Amino acid sequence: MTTPDMVPNPKYQELERLLRSLKQDAEHAERALDKPIRRMASRQVWVSGKRGAADVFERDLIDQRHRLRASLRRLIQATEDALQRTPKEVTRLEATLWN
Repeated sequence: MTTPDMVPNPKYQELERLLRSLKQDAEHAERALDKPIRRMASRQVWVSGKRGAADVFERDLIDQRHRLRASLRRLIQATEDALQRTPKEVTRLEATLWN
């Protein structure tokens, strides 16, 4: 509940929007490499012997997917942490400083 001297914090609201957007985008980004990895695993797109170019490419693709997912999770966690540290309400003067 907002008190007479306090107003919603624009920084908090922006962090909330950012977090929603990050979570939505992360869902898409985390799955972005799933289809190419499945296709590589099917051996219908590119085949090579053990340690051949296709095998190395597939392992690199899998590694990139793991790194992408870890990076997205760290970014979401950092945004959640910032949101936790940010007050929901601030004085009118503080709110104008964020605009």
